[in-house]
Amino acid sequence: MPSPPAYLATQLHCARFAETSRGEVETQTARRSVKGTTDRDGAWSFQARDSAGVVVLEGWYESLSLRRRTAESEISADTDGLIGGRYRGLLRRSGGYAEVAVPFVPDEVAEVADLSGAARDLFPPLPPESLRPGQSWRGPEVELTRLPDTSVAGRPMLRFRLEARSDAREVVPRGDTVPIPVRQTTLEQGEILWSPASGLVRRTRDITIEATIPSGGRIREPVRFRVVQRVELTRLSQRTACG
Repeated sequence: MPSPPAYLATQLHCARFAETSRGEVETQTARRSVKGTTDRDGAWSFQARDSAGVVVLEGWYESLSLRRRTAESEISADTDGLIGGRYRGLLRRSGGYAEVAVPFVPDEVAEVADLSGAARDLFPPLPPESLRPGQSWRGPEVELTRLPDTSVAGRPMLRFRLEARSDAREVVPRGDTVPIPVRQTTLEQGEILWSPASGLVRRTRDITIEATIPSGGRIREPVRFRVVQRVELTRLSQRTACG
């Protein structure tokens, strides 16, 4: 049986990806309910090298647009201060990204989207063992199932379905260091398209986050929110020149 898929520096050095995200957000308190949408469109560039069994990865936004809409307002963030800022980290062969450094995220960007951890979830986990179509591998909070293979432009592709669930009991708000209690559940379903020759080709994600923050301390009244998000990451052609 062939080796399981794995991230390699040769797949990611000089790689470029388009990222799109569309989200619907609803926030409720006892006094009001606010609904809104968020849009993100960006292009990523990467440099990579192998080191001690992991991929040393450096990524940055080549371009980025952010927009948030509610019934009362629409905000388009000025992203110039983030474009080109370096995200550095270590990517394991089977997935799992450890941050080493993140760029400064300007306030006008953070007001629309928290992108300090934007590189953290870009690359999906991969099964650490070979799977035949129909077989599954289950890890902590995630299950990967190999789907029937396909081809794109005559090239063979592997397909995987990803299902994940996670629960949180506290979060640290942006700009703070003190966690607040929360009951949060995150559900994700998606697909991974993988080339045995070049690695990750496309990833789609459908994410639903539901959370309740009880009143107490700094929180004067209970807050409930729900986020439904569709995210796509698609490999682009490489530039002819890459440092």
